[in-house]
Amino acid sequence: MAVFDPAEKQRLLERLSGIREIVFGMQDGILTTAGVLAGLSGAVSGHRQVILAALASTAAGALSMGAGAYLGTRAQTEVLGSELERTRREAAAQPYVLQEGLLNQLAREGLSREASYRVVKLLSSAPQALLSTAEVKIYGLSRQALGSPVVDGLTMTVAFLVGALVPLLPYILIPPAKPDDYLGLVVAMVTTALALFGVGYLQGWLSERRRRWMSGMRFLLIAMGAAVAGYLIGLAIAPLGGGATVMP
Repeated sequence: MAVFDPAEKQRLLERLSGIREIVFGMQDGILTTAGVLAGLSGAVSGHRQVILAALASTAAGALSMGAGAYLGTRAQTEVLGSELERTRREAAAQPYVLQEGLLNQLAREGLSREASYRVVKLLSSAPQALLSTAEVKIYGLSRQALGSPVVDGLTMTVAFLVGALVPLLPYILIPPAKPDDYLGLVVAMVTTALALFGVGYLQGWLSERRRRWMSGMRFLLIAMGAAVAGYLIGLAIAPLGGGATVMP
């Protein structure tokens, strides 16, 4: 018979939180780079120029996403940590307020008043257990939500870079044989679509959805929409350059 292990469950949730950063970073890296490739391919004919612009966009995007993840996690950690510390001080100064709040919350969740009183009385014999339970039940706070800003920032940066390589590598490895040869771009878009379908399928699998292919298809449609929009925008802005064609 399987035994429920709370510590193992907490570790699993922490890993899933890290996977969230990976999925989001890869998704953004794939979409951003594919959009840049499609947009610039519609605006200029210089293969090298498109690659250099895509590399610059990838570097800027990775740094931006990494910094955003770091700052976001740091802000969340500081705010949540401050709230947890304030809760601890209030519990030490006025323990009866914490007990009364927990009693009312348990009653709202369906326990009888008598049963709620017994639970609170039992928890009061262990102050740390009472505090931990009150943090979650009354304030909706959890120490497991305190992430690592450095880890999240690095994870997001690496995930973005890996995702960016999905459309970029085929485009680099398949240079055009002539000015109107878009084979590299087509392969890059197909690779992008397949990768995003896989990312969407993975997300569906992690969330234990029955129709995981629908999650994959949603990402696929987003990819195609972004690529087509980027290419059309590139065609629209091309005349702004005076009609000049950038040669490879």
